[in-house]
Amino acid sequence: MTRSISGYQMNSVPWIMRFDPACSCRYDGGVESNHLLTEQRKHPRAPLRLTARVRWQGPLGTHLEVTETIDVSREGVLLRSREDSDARMSRAWIVFPFSSLDVSAMEPETPARVVRVERDASGEYRVGLRLEPPHRASGSIPASGERRALRRVALCLPILLRAQGMPWAEEAMTRDFSRSGARLETSHVYNIGESVRAKIPWGEWAEAGEISARVVRVEPAHDEPELPGNFRGAGTAFNCVAIQFVDHG
Repeated sequence: MTRSISGYQMNSVPWIMRFDPACSCRYDGGVESNHLLTEQRKHPRAPLRLTARVRWQGPLGTHLEVTETIDVSREGVLLRSREDSDARMSRAWIVFPFSSLDVSAMEPETPARVVRVERDASGEYRVGLRLEPPHRASGSIPASGERRALRRVALCLPILLRAQGMPWAEEAMTRDFSRSGARLETSHVYNIGESVRAKIPWGEWAEAGEISARVVRVEPAHDEPELPGNFRGAGTAFNCVAIQFVDHG
C-alpha cells in the first residue's frame, strides 16, 4: 500500500520515496521527471499567484519585467516571463509581492539565480529562480587596507557607477551599504585604488548627485552554480567590489 503526501508516493512501512537522480534539477533543489514528479525539498512549494518585478541581468545591462509568480517557497520562485531565455543571463533580482501604485518607492530586492527555463505552449517562458540569502560581510580586515568606520547593512538596491573619465555609468546592485561606502556586484572590471563616481538613486542620497569614491576591495562574487541542461541562457562572471566614499559626510 502506498500513501501520497504533498505529492510524494511512499510505501506505508517503511516510507520510501522513489527518487531518480537523472531527473532535471528544479529551482528549489528537487527533481522532476516527465512521467513522475518526485521532489525533495527543505521547504514546501505553494501555488501562489503574486505580482513580481524582476531585474534581469542581460548582455547590455539590467532591465525590468513585471510578471506573475506560479508557485513559491522559501528557497525559490517559479514565474512567467516573456523574455527570450537566450538573452537572459543567470543573475536576477526580484521584488514580490510588488505593487506599481507608488512609483516613487524604492524597495529592496532579493538576489536570485536562474536555474530552470522552459517554454510553454503559449510561447511564454516558465523560469525558476533560486533565492539567495543576504551576504554577510566578513569580520576580518582584508589585505587591501579597508577599514570600516560604520556598520554596513545587507541591502540589494541599484547604484550607478562609472570609472573616472568615463562618460557612461553602469547600473550595479549593492550587497551591503553604509554612510561611508558600499559593497556591490558588477560584471565590469575594477582595480583596487581606482577612482570612481557613484550615484545612488534612492532616499536622501538621490539629492547628493555623483559621489567620489575609490575601490578598496575586489573579489569574485561567488562560484557560479552548475546549471541544468535545459537552461540555455548565457552566464557571466561577477565581481564583488567594495567602494569607499571620499567626499560625503
